[in-house]
Amino acid sequence: MPPQFASLYPHHLQRLTDTTEQALAAESYDSLLIHSGAPKLAFLDDYHGPYKASPHFLWWLPLTQSPHCYLLIQTGNKPVLFYHLADDFWHVPPVAPNDFWCEHFDIHLCADLAAVKQALKTYQSSQQRRAWIGEDTELGRNLGIENINPQGLMHRLHFARAVKSDYEIACLRQANVIALDGHAAAKAAFMAGKSEFETHLAYLAAVQQDQTEMPYRNIIGFGGHSAVLHYQHYQYQAQDMSKAQSFLIDAGAQCHGYASDITRCHSRDSELYQNLIDTMTAAQLLVCAQVKPGTQFTDLHMRMHRLVLDMLVQFNLVNGSWDELESSHISSAFFPHGLGHLLGLQVHDIGGWQQDEAGAMLSPPAEHGFLRCTRTLEQDMVVTIEPGLYVIDSLLQQWRDKGSGHLLNEAAIDQLRPLGGVRIEDNIVVAPVPVNLSTA
Repeated sequence: MPPQFASLYPHHLQRLTDTTEQALAAESYDSLLIHSGAPKLAFLDDYHGPYKASPHFLWWLPLTQSPHCYLLIQTGNKPVLFYHLADDFWHVPPVAPNDFWCEHFDIHLCADLAAVKQALKTYQSSQQRRAWIGEDTELGRNLGIENINPQGLMHRLHFARAVKSDYEIACLRQANVIALDGHAAAKAAFMAGKSEFETHLAYLAAVQQDQTEMPYRNIIGFGGHSAVLHYQHYQYQAQDMSKAQSFLIDAGAQCHGYASDITRCHSRDSELYQNLIDTMTAAQLLVCAQVKPGTQFTDLHMRMHRLVLDMLVQFNLVNGSWDELESSHISSAFFPHGLGHLLGLQVHDIGGWQQDEAGAMLSPPAEHGFLRCTRTLEQDMVVTIEPGLYVIDSLLQQWRDKGSGHLLNEAAIDQLRPLGGVRIEDNIVVAPVPVNLSTA
């Protein structure tokens, strides 16, 4: 890993400590116990599914694969980690942590919950003034805490999480570097005629992260599958190399729990699809350049819809006057999702609609209900910019049913349908000159 994490982490920790202590004081708490989470058993089975650490826990510690741990934050004191160190002969047993962050924590090695309870006795607090954040609410009560996932405290923390420290941006940058290696390998596999599944495996091999470590399941769609927004399957048969083919890959990676989220499209022997990629990329980069402090994300989304409408006219996919095309919201039939979202410890990071630390929410416009972010952008937020244009028959039918079918050029749509659609996605740091983390 790059060496800058160790030098950047202390400032991140101090910033996070200040933020959390201010939130605790505002909500009249003196301490906070955060659970890292636990793997879940499959129904009627003894097999656990993949473990995902709590983002509240990962905000403090880069322990992505350490279930059953607890982090205690007390006003004015060094944070305390209760690290799960059990003797487990079924799995490779954990070892005591020894990394760049360890010196900043008091660490207790605990074999089980009883040991955690015993160690917690050293750090007294009344039931009324300690809060718990964790999915297992009964576990919090078992530890004597009455304030379980208190909404006011969580609103304050979620709102603050949108603005990133230099350490967090370094993690996000490295997650992008790793993912771009995967994208290059996937493109090579596609161009060589490999199947969707083999292309997926090429990506995983390049990033050196298995599926359980990835921030989300890779979307790897050829042809019409590229128009399925969250395409959830992989075909196993090799491509027919005698036919033109399109490829959409939406795939990321993680670094210290922070996610990248990148989408690219590639054409093999289709001039139409390559032209669509080039035009969308140019429009997307125009919007990326506008990701600046003080800009409302909804305004960027609406600008992108106007650019997509320009593309629909340019590629002869729609007919009619500009006023009629715009008033019909026909661009949403081809571009149905939001422009992007906050990015960080979660791919769709929390707080995208939240407007203040008290929890006030601003929903997206009614005609753009899938927009995940309505925030006014601030310095060092990180967002994705991911416009798309697709042939989705169920959506096109909705516009026909609403009486707008005459605006659709069915012959041009039929030509594009086998190629599916395009989406281009980069991860952008908000700044006066926005920083694109997704460029090589």
